[in-house]
Amino acid sequence: MDFTDYLITKHAVAAKIQAYSWKEAISEGGKVLVGTGACTPEYISAIIETCEMNGPYFVISRGIAMPHARPEKGGLDDGAALVTLETPVVFEDPENDPIDILIFISAKTAASHVEDAMCQVADFCDDAENIEALRSMNTSDEILKFLKKIKGNKK
Repeated sequence: MDFTDYLITKHAVAAKIQAYSWKEAISEGGKVLVGTGACTPEYISAIIETCEMNGPYFVISRGIAMPHARPEKGGLDDGAALVTLETPVVFEDPENDPIDILIFISAKTAASHVEDAMCQVADFCDDAENIEALRSMNTSDEILKFLKKIKGNKK
Protein backbone atom coordinates (compact mmCIF):
# COMPACT_ATOMS: atom_id res chain seq x y z
CA MET A 1 0.00 0.00 0.00
CA ASP A 2 1.35 3.39 -0.95
CA PHE A 3 0.39 5.69 1.93
CA THR A 4 0.07 8.92 -0.06
CA ASP A 5 -1.74 7.29 -2.99
CA TYR A 6 -4.20 5.66 -0.61
CA LEU A 7 -5.03 8.94 1.14
CA ILE A 8 -5.54 10.71 -2.18
CA THR A 9 -7.54 7.95 -3.88
CA LYS A 10 -9.83 7.31 -0.89
CA HIS A 11 -10.03 11.00 0.12
CA ALA A 12 -9.03 9.68 3.53
CA VAL A 13 -8.28 13.02 5.14
CA ALA A 14 -10.04 15.42 7.47
CA ALA A 15 -8.84 18.85 8.54
CA LYS A 16 -9.36 20.67 11.81
CA ILE A 17 -11.86 18.31 13.40
CA GLN A 18 -13.13 19.24 16.85
CA ALA A 19 -12.15 16.98 19.74
CA TYR A 20 -11.90 17.77 23.41
CA SER A 21 -10.19 14.58 24.61
CA TRP A 22 -7.95 11.86 23.20
CA LYS A 23 -10.90 9.45 23.12
CA GLU A 24 -12.96 11.90 21.11
CA ALA A 25 -10.03 12.53 18.76
CA ILE A 26 -9.74 8.80 18.05
CA SER A 27 -13.49 8.29 17.81
CA GLU A 28 -14.12 11.23 15.48
CA GLY A 29 -10.94 10.81 13.45
CA GLY A 30 -11.50 7.08 13.22
CA LYS A 31 -14.70 7.71 11.29
CA VAL A 32 -12.52 8.75 8.35
CA LEU A 33 -10.76 5.37 8.36
CA VAL A 34 -14.06 3.50 8.76
CA GLY A 35 -15.41 5.51 5.82
CA THR A 36 -12.70 4.07 3.55
CA GLY A 37 -13.96 0.56 4.24
CA ALA A 38 -10.59 -0.48 5.70
CA CYS A 39 -12.01 -1.26 9.14
CA THR A 40 -15.14 -1.57 11.22
CA PRO A 41 -16.24 0.81 13.99
CA GLU A 42 -15.18 -1.94 16.42
CA TYR A 43 -11.60 -1.46 15.24
CA ILE A 44 -11.74 2.15 16.42
CA SER A 45 -13.22 1.02 19.74
CA ALA A 46 -10.34 -1.46 20.07
CA ILE A 47 -7.82 1.37 19.65
CA ILE A 48 -9.47 3.22 22.54
CA GLU A 49 -9.69 0.10 24.74
CA THR A 50 -6.06 -0.83 24.12
CA CYS A 51 -4.95 2.71 24.89
CA GLU A 52 -6.92 2.66 28.14
CA MET A 53 -5.12 -0.57 29.13
CA ASN A 54 -1.61 0.14 27.81
CA GLY A 55 -1.33 3.90 27.54
CA PRO A 56 -0.74 5.89 24.33
CA TYR A 57 1.35 3.23 22.59
CA PHE A 58 0.70 4.86 19.21
CA VAL A 59 2.10 8.33 19.92
CA ILE A 60 5.11 8.40 17.61
CA SER A 61 6.47 11.93 17.81
CA ARG A 62 5.84 15.38 19.22
CA GLY A 63 2.27 16.24 18.28
CA ILE A 64 1.74 13.10 16.16
CA ALA A 65 -0.09 9.84 16.85
CA MET A 66 -0.55 6.76 14.66
CA PRO A 67 -3.60 5.00 16.11
CA HIS A 68 -3.93 1.34 15.17
CA ALA A 69 -5.13 -1.94 16.63
CA ARG A 70 -4.70 -5.64 15.95
CA PRO A 71 -6.19 -6.64 12.57
CA GLU A 72 -8.49 -9.23 14.17
CA LYS A 73 -10.21 -6.40 16.06
CA GLY A 74 -11.95 -5.23 12.90
CA GLY A 75 -9.30 -4.60 10.26
CA LEU A 76 -10.88 -5.35 6.89
CA ASP A 77 -8.11 -4.16 4.59
CA ASP A 78 -4.80 -2.32 4.58
CA GLY A 79 -5.69 1.34 4.90
CA ALA A 80 -4.88 4.75 6.32
CA ALA A 81 -6.45 8.09 7.20
CA LEU A 82 -4.89 11.43 8.06
CA VAL A 83 -6.68 13.77 10.45
CA THR A 84 -5.70 17.13 11.91
CA LEU A 85 -7.34 18.58 15.01
CA GLU A 86 -8.61 22.11 15.45
CA THR A 87 -7.17 22.16 18.96
CA PRO A 88 -4.42 19.79 20.13
CA VAL A 89 -5.41 17.30 22.83
CA VAL A 90 -3.47 15.54 25.58
CA PHE A 91 -2.89 11.80 25.14
CA GLU A 92 -1.01 11.41 28.45
CA ASP A 93 2.38 11.20 26.75
CA PRO A 94 4.33 14.00 28.49
CA GLU A 95 7.21 13.94 26.00
CA ASN A 96 4.98 14.37 22.94
CA ASP A 97 1.73 16.02 24.09
CA PRO A 98 -0.36 17.71 22.94
CA ILE A 99 -1.32 15.83 19.76
CA ASP A 100 -2.84 17.54 16.71
CA ILE A 101 -2.08 15.11 13.85
CA LEU A 102 -3.44 11.57 13.79
CA ILE A 103 -2.46 9.08 11.10
CA PHE A 104 -4.71 6.03 11.40
CA ILE A 105 -3.49 2.70 10.05
CA SER A 106 -5.38 -0.56 9.58
CA ALA A 107 -4.36 -3.96 8.25
CA LYS A 108 -6.23 -6.97 6.95
CA THR A 109 -3.85 -9.50 8.49
CA ALA A 110 -1.15 -9.53 11.13
CA ALA A 111 1.35 -10.60 8.47
CA SER A 112 0.69 -7.54 6.33
CA HIS A 113 0.47 -5.14 9.29
CA VAL A 114 1.37 -2.52 6.68
CA GLU A 115 5.08 -2.28 7.43
CA ASP A 116 5.66 -0.42 4.18
CA ALA A 117 2.97 2.10 5.03
CA MET A 118 4.37 2.55 8.53
CA CYS A 119 7.80 3.30 7.04
CA GLN A 120 6.20 5.75 4.60
CA VAL A 121 4.37 7.43 7.50
CA ALA A 122 7.66 7.71 9.39
CA ASP A 123 9.38 9.25 6.36
CA PHE A 124 6.50 11.68 5.90
CA CYS A 125 6.58 12.69 9.58
CA ASP A 126 10.36 13.07 9.61
CA ASP A 127 10.01 15.99 7.21
CA ALA A 128 9.30 18.99 9.45
CA GLU A 129 8.08 20.99 6.46
CA ASN A 130 5.35 18.40 5.80
CA ILE A 131 4.15 18.57 9.38
CA GLU A 132 4.14 22.35 9.56
CA ALA A 133 2.31 22.53 6.24
CA LEU A 134 -0.36 20.13 7.50
CA ARG A 135 -0.83 22.19 10.64
CA SER A 136 -1.48 25.29 8.56
CA MET A 137 -4.17 23.72 6.38
CA ASN A 138 -7.81 24.39 7.18
CA THR A 139 -9.64 22.09 4.75
CA SER A 140 -9.47 18.52 3.51
CA ASP A 141 -9.11 19.84 -0.05
CA GLU A 142 -5.96 21.73 0.96
CA ILE A 143 -4.51 18.55 2.45
CA LEU A 144 -5.33 16.52 -0.67
CA LYS A 145 -3.74 19.15 -2.94
CA PHE A 146 -0.65 19.14 -0.71
CA LEU A 147 -0.42 15.33 -0.84
CA LYS A 148 -0.74 15.39 -4.64
CA LYS A 149 2.06 17.95 -4.81
CA ILE A 150 4.29 15.77 -2.60
CA LYS A 151 3.49 12.75 -4.75
CA GLY A 152 4.35 14.71 -7.91
CA ASN A 153 7.66 15.84 -6.46
CA LYS A 154 8.73 12.23 -5.76
CA LYS A 155 8.39 11.09 -9.37
